[in-house]
Amino acid sequence: MRNKRLDILRCVAVLLVLGRHGLVEGVWKETGWAGLDLFFVLSGFLISGLLFSEYKRNGRIGMRRFFIRRGMKIYPAFYVMLLTTFLVAEAYGVHVPLGPWLREIFFVQNYKHAIWRHTWSLAVEEHFYILLPLFLLVLTKVSRKRADPFGAIPVVFCILAPLALLMRVVTAYQPVFEFEDAPRVLFPTHMRVDALFFGVVLGYLHHFRPALVPGLLRNRRNRLLAALLTCLLLSCLLATYAESRFMLSFGLTLLYLGFGGALVLFLYTELPAAASWGRLGEKVGNALAGVGKYSYSIYLWHVPIVTHGLPALHAMSPVPLAQAVYVALSIGVGIAMARLVEIPALALRDRLFPSVSGAAAVGQVHGVEPPMAGMGQEREEEVVAGGVRGR
Repeated sequence: MRNKRLDILRCVAVLLVLGRHGLVEGVWKETGWAGLDLFFVLSGFLISGLLFSEYKRNGRIGMRRFFIRRGMKIYPAFYVMLLTTFLVAEAYGVHVPLGPWLREIFFVQNYKHAIWRHTWSLAVEEHFYILLPLFLLVLTKVSRKRADPFGAIPVVFCILAPLALLMRVVTAYQPVFEFEDAPRVLFPTHMRVDALFFGVVLGYLHHFRPALVPGLLRNRRNRLLAALLTCLLLSCLLATYAESRFMLSFGLTLLYLGFGGALVLFLYTELPAAASWGRLGEKVGNALAGVGKYSYSIYLWHVPIVTHGLPALHAMSPVPLAQAVYVALSIGVGIAMARLVEIPALALRDRLFPSVSGAAAVGQVHGVEPPMAGMGQEREEEVVAGGVRGR
């Protein structure tokens, strides 16, 4: 059974990104890029959770199986999109040098521009998928605590986060730094890994300190304080432009802390069951969760949709209608391609390399079933929204 709350968060993230690359100017477009930061925090939480669950069940982390299963989640959908891009380019007689194609194929497009403007975030996550298991494996080898060898994770984050922030500050506050230089901060893995690792910290607390966060949030005053702090952290989105020096440095830190707070509140606080909102509320919740389920493929295809459909979209009047068509097409094509490529690839993966992690339900806290319908035991491929996740 899927975690409905996390699917709704995925939906929020991908809708933000759709707005960023859309046609309508305003708050949605100005703030939509932050959907990728929400994806980063979610990915850190969920991917680490898979590895933590496997360790708790088996006493080890199966690196080979993890890499294969991640690859079969990410690569088929991505390479089909890339192949389609190549075929369309050939059909229109557009010649692209080999270099950009190779950067896309080998997931280094976040360090030098490649074919698409949105796949840089996939490279960041791909690097994270490689580095995190290796880091956790090292901890299992050097720690003397076999039941919990990952206790150094919060300490490592307290070192890593200031370092990443320092690199962003040094880059963004250079005298020659211009508006068009923003990708030098936004795209490189070493500049953004702190957001993913903050998700890892939350995943560690969830799996190895399960009473800590729920215990803090059990007090109503603490819940209110956490909600206010989360809103305050995320409010920087409305206060500054994405390409401002502040947002490219301190703002990115505030954002992932805010999205981490939102994730914690969403998972651990009492939310009214969908039925209490009536049938309409239940349908809306199910629709949002349904979109979130396909967020990876929607993210992959939304930029090709808006790019190749731009002349037709611009011909529509009024512009909000064109925006609605673009969003609907992006979601529709993304769902169709997920069912055509991503889901069959996952089915093949599970036949050839079945999960052995026995991942515990992310939504269950202290054995109590959360109040929102749709929470419960999750299989690995249902927990993770591969690739981000478009930033």
